[in-house]
Amino acid sequence: MNIKATLLFLLLTISLGLFSQTRQISGADSLRQKVDSHISSFLSTIPIHPDSLSAASDRLIAAGESNNLSSYIAGRLFMIFKDSGIMGLESVSVYIAQKYFLSDTLTPPDGLNKSEILLFVEFNKHSLIGMDAPDLVMTTPSGIHKSLKESLGSKYTVLLFFDDQCTICKTELPELLKISKFTDYEGLSVFAVFTHPDTSRLRNFIAGLPVNDIINWTFVSDPAYSTDFPRLYNVVKTPQIFLIDNSGKIRGRNLSSSSLDELLSKLYENDKEFSEQASRFAAAYIEAIDFEDSVSVKTSISSLFSNLSSASDKELYRSVFSYIYEELLYSQNEKRREASVIVAEDFIIPYPDFWINKEYPAIWVPSMVKRTKMNQVGSLFPEHTMLNTSGKRITLGKKCSKFTLIYFTDQHCATCKTYTEILKREYKNLRKKGVKIIAVNTMGTPASSDKYRIAEKIKWQILSPLENDNGSIFQLYETESVPYTLLLDRKGRIVAKNFDFATLKNIIK
Repeated sequence: MNIKATLLFLLLTISLGLFSQTRQISGADSLRQKVDSHISSFLSTIPIHPDSLSAASDRLIAAGESNNLSSYIAGRLFMIFKDSGIMGLESVSVYIAQKYFLSDTLTPPDGLNKSEILLFVEFNKHSLIGMDAPDLVMTTPSGIHKSLKESLGSKYTVLLFFDDQCTICKTELPELLKISKFTDYEGLSVFAVFTHPDTSRLRNFIAGLPVNDIINWTFVSDPAYSTDFPRLYNVVKTPQIFLIDNSGKIRGRNLSSSSLDELLSKLYENDKEFSEQASRFAAAYIEAIDFEDSVSVKTSISSLFSNLSSASDKELYRSVFSYIYEELLYSQNEKRREASVIVAEDFIIPYPDFWINKEYPAIWVPSMVKRTKMNQVGSLFPEHTMLNTSGKRITLGKKCSKFTLIYFTDQHCATCKTYTEILKREYKNLRKKGVKIIAVNTMGTPASSDKYRIAEKIKWQILSPLENDNGSIFQLYETESVPYTLLLDRKGRIVAKNFDFATLKNIIK
């Protein structure tokens, strides 16, 4: 506590002593005003944070030295934080109420009764800032059960309690619709709870909204009030607006549309800054690793994992390890791609509980590990059914020559065009050496591939995906960057990948 705060605290203590001796005389009201003034002055020196203000409240209440004085101070503090208008400070009121009044340590002062305090606590203690949002399982207008907890897949979810005939709701809802469509708030969804038991009114309300405006909205209701949502979320009036992050933590409460917009802007800016800092750190860490030595790779990553995974909040771990994994996964350096498997298998997949998006460690990362292994030098080329320019089904990789050069291309890619021109010049020599060339037009069709073949005077086979099967190409082969080249031996085993022509000539000589 600084000198100013100390002096204020001493002055408060003196005033409280004087107040104790003169409660029954006509000057009591004036002394109360002085005490209130000293309380406000003292609190002005405290950081506006619930923990700091709770500790400061304890010191002020203890300075009363008697039940009546302490009760008065506790009551004043309870009301100050209850009605402060600053989001999050109601938790200080809950703290004071539970510690002093509801525990019977102090008797509520005149003007406050225990039932009012109990009601406030019961309707606020379950949904304070930083708490896990209580789950609500409600019903959509079509009769489908929806869980709030299972609907938190977006980066942030607005939890809205509303009534179609509420005057303020009619003003706020159009603004919320605008916010939910704002492109800067990508990954925002709305879980909208209709508070009236007449579900026909909800259906009529939804029918009056443009479909494109509510794509990311989930409308539900609980006509029987079986979820106890009024008590869990302090829904004593509408609208009531909360903001919940994808870990289920409450980030905002008692919001208006404007304060929600302000909070989202701040959170997204903070998230962006955090992500950029994590990415810069991860990028620098990657550059310090010796990828020629797999033991060194594992040791370096293990040390980082130990430091980050020990934190109770795994956000930094998630940001850093997803960046490292994906940076290595999509690297053009083969050693780094191999290292991505170590990162995935040792530090991501075994820890699904560290991830908010459970599909990332359980489905997507394992699928990419499988792809990396299938595309490594020494692996058997993963066969896949495709179409030739006549529309006939051909199994890519099934019948291999002495050498088979497969290159994945895009007919609109300038780099691919350059590669194709070199192949055209080298075609005769490669053919004499027993090299069979197959092009895969990743985004093409038999018709577009045939047109391309004729226009470019290409002499080798061009294949394209089956209808609606483009995604399989990317699931099987590392084709996010083209041209992507592979050289197979007669048994269909990968002997080289992403090679230059000097390397190719050296292999086939």
